[in-house]
Amino acid sequence: MKRLLTSLAVTAFMASPALADESAFNEDAVAAMKDGIVIEAPWAVSMNDDEIIVFMTIHNGGDESDTIKSVSSKAADKAGIAKFEDGPMQNAKAVETLDTPKGEATNLDQDGYHLVLTELTEEVEGGDTVALTLEFEDTGELEVMVSVAVMK
Repeated sequence: MKRLLTSLAVTAFMASPALADESAFNEDAVAAMKDGIVIEAPWAVSMNDDEIIVFMTIHNGGDESDTIKSVSSKAADKAGIAKFEDGPMQNAKAVETLDTPKGEATNLDQDGYHLVLTELTEEVEGGDTVALTLEFEDTGELEVMVSVAVMK
């Protein structure tokens, strides 16, 4: 199934003129895809018992730009989008939405945008996987499985 998913992702991106030059993503790191949106290399870190910070790259090979309007997870009572304002992992501010421009890769990383899960509903240990759902304005819901590293 994973091989089929990555084959479909590569085919969709190679067929997209907007991404013909930017189709370089790690096929083995494709975690989810829907309607031209491809999630690459999701991972997360937890540095305390009640918060998980999630990173990934979102490739938009669709016909139009799209916007993430919400995030949810059964692993947490609260989930959202945030942006580090003062350097790596410093002073995160909540944001309402996140644009994913057509033909571009949107990086969620330690220097900028990221996802945050708080008020965890279960204990998370290093190596655990949590499911989260990205709600796109046009594409709809996309579930992503994320491996979590725990740092204490």
